[in-house]
Amino acid sequence: MTTHPDYPAFLAAMGERRIFALTTKGSRPHTEPRYQDQDVLLFGSETSGLPDAVRNAIPESQRIRIPMQAQARSMNLSNAVAVVSYEAWRQLDFVDGC
Repeated sequence: MTTHPDYPAFLAAMGERRIFALTTKGSRPHTEPRYQDQDVLLFGSETSGLPDAVRNAIPESQRIRIPMQAQARSMNLSNAVAVVSYEAWRQLDFVDGC
């Protein structure tokens, strides 16, 4: 995990890496993308998610969500990070450094 002082600094550090935005407004389930080494998972705050401007700057195909039943409450941030990170790691055959 790496933190950056602001979104422009984050983007500069990411270069050409693919960024997947985790959002309840995502167009695809988190299991659908074929993750690659060096992909980035971007999570917003637990209470408000990603700001609209940040979320909308990510291509729609890279806005992903964790499927939930309609009446279920959302997962907390730490559980969401664990679920999506583990799926990406699983797809990469649990290789170190993912």
